[in-house]
Amino acid sequence: MPVAVSRSQGDPLYYLRNFHILIDTLQRRDADLLDAQETRFIADFRLLPEASRALLVRMVMRKGPLFRATRLEYPEIAGPRDAMGPLIARGWVDERPALSIEEVFRLFRRDEIAQMLSLPKHHSKLSKAALLEELRHEFAQPRPLSSMDAASEIVYRLEIDPLCDRLRVMFFGNFRQEWSEFVLADLGIFRYECIALHVQSRPFRTRAQVEAFHRLHLCRTMLHEARDLDEVERELPAPIEDCDWLEARREKLRYQLGRARERCGEIVGALGLYATCAHPEAERRAALLRERAEGRGRRIKAAARVCPPTFEMTIEGADPGRPVETRVLESLASTSNDDTSVHYVENTLINSLFGLLCWPAVFAPVQGAFFHSFHQGPADLSCAGFFARRRREFAGCFAELRSGTYQDTILRRYEEKQGILSPFVAWGWVDEALLRLALACFPPAHLSAWFEWIASDVRTNRSGFPDLVQFWPGRAAYRLIEVKGPGDRLQDNQRRCLEHGLAHGIPVSVCHVRWV
Repeated sequence: MPVAVSRSQGDPLYYLRNFHILIDTLQRRDADLLDAQETRFIADFRLLPEASRALLVRMVMRKGPLFRATRLEYPEIAGPRDAMGPLIARGWVDERPALSIEEVFRLFRRDEIAQMLSLPKHHSKLSKAALLEELRHEFAQPRPLSSMDAASEIVYRLEIDPLCDRLRVMFFGNFRQEWSEFVLADLGIFRYECIALHVQSRPFRTRAQVEAFHRLHLCRTMLHEARDLDEVERELPAPIEDCDWLEARREKLRYQLGRARERCGEIVGALGLYATCAHPEAERRAALLRERAEGRGRRIKAAARVCPPTFEMTIEGADPGRPVETRVLESLASTSNDDTSVHYVENTLINSLFGLLCWPAVFAPVQGAFFHSFHQGPADLSCAGFFARRRREFAGCFAELRSGTYQDTILRRYEEKQGILSPFVAWGWVDEALLRLALACFPPAHLSAWFEWIASDVRTNRSGFPDLVQFWPGRAAYRLIEVKGPGDRLQDNQRRCLEHGLAHGIPVSVCHVRWV
């Protein structure tokens, strides 16, 4: 895998070189997945003059698709107007786009708009938002800039934004990572584990998987926009039997759709989704709905299944600006002796210990888990088979808990991997002092109970950990404390976490806060 070019290396066209890395990778790795339009674009792009290629990539990597010509001038691109010519000739850029009134207002300042549209002077008293409302009815249809008094101003519309976005998604295997990923890596802001990639490793194996991935993204967007739930369900792709990580995302979306039906009071529809959903929370959610329907008596019985130790704390003066966990931490620290310390850790500490000890297992070069140089973690992290595919690697890591070498390994790896992105290690939250304190007070049997639990179901079990940890290093003791303010109750994942801790003799407790 070629390394991204850094602008710190003195190359003003670093972004163009990085774009070539992307298309070179796609041609080498995914040539059979590219459609005719994508293949033709890559071939034509290589034939462009360097200045035209650079200008196009500048536009692709900026927020578009509309650009003022005066905002497209870069010192490393001589003659941007000339460089634009080949892009216009290929239909990749429109030099005379029709603009809606909303687009005009996004591109120009209020005084520029007043001049372009020859507005009466009394409009100058209106805010830009009020002026937009005033003009909407006059500009019901988009107009070209040439129909306005815009002097020599030119606006370009990038027509191939969707195509380049598809290439980006095919390269990264997700919609989350943007073009800025290259630059952040260049500058050392993001650092990634170096993994020996298999030539055949790639996010998608068929074009049908690519299309299904885009359908899932569309459905997720529709769901977040609160669109009609029946419409969202109709748009869902069929089961993706030849790609487990894609199918896991599909099932997660079906579970989220079931939750949305619950919130709308569509209990029958929600139960119908949960009945065939493979998401690990679906069965539990369905049982909870049936339990509620069967009456109050069974609800009380179910709620009494876990009874973690509890204690109350009365704190003077409620302060909405400060988290209740912070108030409890300060109160415990101020009323305890010198041999104790209290830390806010929530999901960070135990996950970080797990991530450091099990680093070789998490980043094992498993087939299909890594396919570029910008992975924070393996692509199959949330899949049901994550642990099974790395059973041997995890066994080697867990063996260190029994042999007693785990402490040295965790501390050494903390130094060696400092700042490298990991799905488990919270670098900004956990420092060496906290790690040493935890390793001195957490028995290896307790760590083993947590680590095996996390690895067995990463998607579900790496959250819900108690808010605070209190250490007594003098006697190698500790307790984990979940804090609940007035009226607050345990969430499902918190309850499961406490149950797991109690089952393994781990000192967990719940602090109920009362305000004076």
